This record gives sequence, C-alpha cells and structure tokens, in this order.
Amino acid sequence: MARKDRTPSYVLELEMRTTARDRKILDKKMRIGKQIYNACLGEAQKRLRAVLADKPYRLTVKAKQAISAKYHIAKAKKAKKRTAEEKEIMRECKRLADELHAIEQSYGYSEYQLHTFVAPIQAKFAKNIGSFEAQKLATRAFNAVEKIHYRQAKKVHFKHHSDEFSIDNKSNTTGLRYVEGYILWGEQTRVSKKNPVSQPKKGAIKVPLIVKRNDRYAQMALCDRTKYVRVIAREIRGEIRYFAQLVQEGFPPDKSWKKNRKVSGEVTKRVGLDVGTSTLAISSEKTVELHELAPECVADNKELRKIERAMDRSKRATHPDNYNEDGTIKRSMKLEWHFSKRYLRLKMIRKDLHRKLAVKRKQSHEILSNHILSLGSDIRVETMRIQGLQRRAKKTTRNKRNGKINKKKRYGKVIANRAPAMLMEIIDRKLHYQGRTIKKINTSKVKASQFNHVTGEYNKKDISERWNEGMLGERIQRDLYSAFLIGNTVDTLDAVAVDLCNQGWQNFVTLHHQEVTRLQRHWNKQMRWYVA
Repeated sequence: MARKDRTPSYVLELEMRTTARDRKILDKKMRIGKQIYNACLGEAQKRLRAVLADKPYRLTVKAKQAISAKYHIAKAKKAKKRTAEEKEIMRECKRLADELHAIEQSYGYSEYQLHTFVAPIQAKFAKNIGSFEAQKLATRAFNAVEKIHYRQAKKVHFKHHSDEFSIDNKSNTTGLRYVEGYILWGEQTRVSKKNPVSQPKKGAIKVPLIVKRNDRYAQMALCDRTKYVRVIAREIRGEIRYFAQLVQEGFPPDKSWKKNRKVSGEVTKRVGLDVGTSTLAISSEKTVELHELAPECVADNKELRKIERAMDRSKRATHPDNYNEDGTIKRSMKLEWHFSKRYLRLKMIRKDLHRKLAVKRKQSHEILSNHILSLGSDIRVETMRIQGLQRRAKKTTRNKRNGKINKKKRYGKVIANRAPAMLMEIIDRKLHYQGRTIKKINTSKVKASQFNHVTGEYNKKDISERWNEGMLGERIQRDLYSAFLIGNTVDTLDAVAVDLCNQGWQNFVTLHHQEVTRLQRHWNKQMRWYVA
C-alpha cells in the first residue's frame, strides 16, 4: 500500500480558457469518466450484496458489536491504565475485524480490488483516461458504496449524462497535470529544436488557465507545489464551462495586504458557539452576537418557489393522463414523460439558481468564519447531529385544538438553505491551518440550554421560551446564554466551569444588552422575534 501524503494542502480553483476543440475533447473525457464511474459503482454494489449475504460475515459483525459494547462500558470507568480485561477486549476486536476484512477480500470488496476491476476498462479508453484517473474514479465509487455498508446512506446515485462531473489525478507528473500556467491532459509532442513548444496530439489538450492581473492571491498560490489537478464541468446559464482545481502543498496565502484584515485571533481567547438550524450565537470576551445564517439566500428562495410552481403547472398541463383525480401521480412504472420546451427552460433556470444559492451560501459562511476566528482560536461548540434534525418525526401526534394529525416535517428545508454543518466544517478547516481543531463539548452532560450557573440547576425549557428570567436580576436571551456557557466549559468538555462564568458574567451582561438593543432594531422580522 502506498504511503499517503501527510503534508498540508489547500485548493485553488481557476477557470480554463477553452476553445471549441478543447470543449469537444473535454466533453468526451467527462462522458467516458461517467461510464467508468457507473461501472465501478455497479460492481461495488454487487460485491457488497454478496458480502452481506454471507452468513459467517453477519455472525462476525454481531459478535464484534457485542465486544465493542463491552469495551465502551469498560472505557467509561476512566481508569488511568488499561486493565487486563480491556486489553483482551481490544485483541478480540482486532481479531474479529481481521476476519471481517478477510471475508470482504474473498468477495473482492476492497478499494484496491476495485482498482484491478477498472484496469481493463481503462485500457479501452487509454487515450482519454489515464490509469491514475481511472483508479481515483474507482476509489470514489467504493467510498460511495461504503456509506451504504456503514448505514450512512440508503442508496447511491449513478451519474446521468446531464449531471455535473469531475475527474482528478493522483499526482502532477503524468496524465492530467498542471505545468507553467497550462492544464495538460493526454500525450503531448516532444520539445525539440524544430518544435520548441510542445503541442497536444490527437485526443489531448493544452489549455491555459485564466489568472487575472490583480488576483494577487492566485499568483501567490501558484508559487506552491501542485500535488494533483481536478477538472470540473459546470453548467452556468445553460453553458458548460470547465474549471481546474489545483491542490497545492502548504497553507493558503495570507491576505495580509488587505486593509483591516485579521483572521486568526489569540490562541488563549475562548469563543463559544451555539449553533441553531438558522442562527448562530457567539460569545467571546470582545463581543456577544446573534447572526442569521446565510441571510443573502432568503430572497432567492422566494424566486425558486415561483419557478417550481410554474414547472409543476407545465408538467400537469402536458401530462394530464399521468395524474389521478385528486392531483396525485398515478402509481405505475409505464408512465411516459415528454416535457415541453418551456419546462426544460424553467428547469435550466432553476438549476442555475441553485448554483447561485450554493455560491452565496458558501461565501456567507466564509465571511462569518473569518469573523469568528478573529475573536479567538479556542472555539467550542455543541456536538450536534444535523442529519437527525433533517429526518421526519417518527411518532404520529394530533393537534390538541382541532384533533388533526400534525405534520411530521422537521427542519429539513431550513437546514438545506442555511447549512449550519458547512459553517462548522469551514471553521474546522481554517483552524487546521493553525494546528488546532474545533472543541466539541459533550451535549448530553453539559446541557447548555437547561443549565443555570447561578443556581447550578437544570430546567428544561420549551422551544418557544427565548428568555432566562431572574439571572441575578437580569433577563438573558436563551441562545446567547447557551453560547456563554459553552465558551466557559472545563478542559474535559463535559461540564460548565462555574468559576469562569462568575468571572466573565458582568462583561457578558454588558455585551448581551448591547446585542439585544441591536436585534430589536433589526430589519428582519425573524431576528426581532428572538428578542421579542
């Protein structure tokens, strides 16, 4: 097994200045890449089904789960040294894991066995897809099926011809690579006295990257060594455009030339974050704030709903026989759908609007993460499982007033629009550049939304209760107070440090009242509701 590169890296994305010939060749390469990926995905699923159907494998999995439960119970005792029982449990876990791996290998279900499967397929398309690129496609397919294996996903999606796609390499030495401002892909002519500049052969490309003169960040990033290259095809306003992502070695350039630019705060400064589905509460020594996540995306969501309603009207008008009298779609596998030009045009507009929303959302999170990191580098946040909030409720409940069944919808739509988990990933990524990570507190033990550091009691509150009354004569907003408690947790991250809370209480109250005054004058009605 090859040694993985442990050096830090970051991504620089630049657009490719393509000609009609380049776009034709790139489109063919992407089409072949999708076929190879789909073939690997289908083969990996087939091998996984064979593994899961093996009875000894299932029995070994159950035995390993039982042993793991014993290990967690023994670990919860917090002994300074591992006991003989714990050591025996760990040896048994390793033995069972080796057995599981051996069974998976016998059915050909592993990443490197899938590389062997893709080798003859790649040989047929050797002029368009290199061996390293095919292996990376096989790895992506295997990782997608692994999510089903470990119940992190229910199904995998095969790539459609109209889906956006990307192909990347393993190194920058052969195949797809970056050389002196150009993306080279395929065999090039040799440099000689007659041909001082190499030119692409048939089926190969040599495309320059677009680097603006005033783009100082890109110019500084290109000075670092390029590990490998990824080419992405994106549909923008109905046109396919190609971008190159250069994975550079080291850390991203510091934008210190910008005025008032300060991203990294003092290491000793603590910052507590209380993450909600659509808001983020921040508590630090300098400031106490309540932010709306991705506020720029709110207006575009209204336009998106209008487009989707127009698409639904067009779909129903052109396919009246595919719907029941109550408006629901007929349950039949033989339904035919032939969409109108208007529907396809609206679909293209909707796709482009989703792309704009994704860009705006990420840009908003990047700006907010820079602001958080300027307050301090000791960032603490609750352990929050976002996927659990997206799921529909399991229990069926009725409204007490009218007796109707309540909807089982939860926070799926708002989480898709606000993406709180993305913000945490961005902060964690930027902290890694400083050699640090986000500190995640134990939510079940700390209970920041219920704890009162004055009395030391836990009082469960309803979601609609936004205030903590009688906090040393003060009225404190619930989310801001939770962020304050999270920021003042002990080093083991499983309890609130009451002494630290008492020391910073007066400073917190002063900053809290300033933030409440600002929110009461906020232009957004929803933000005013949090302090109403």
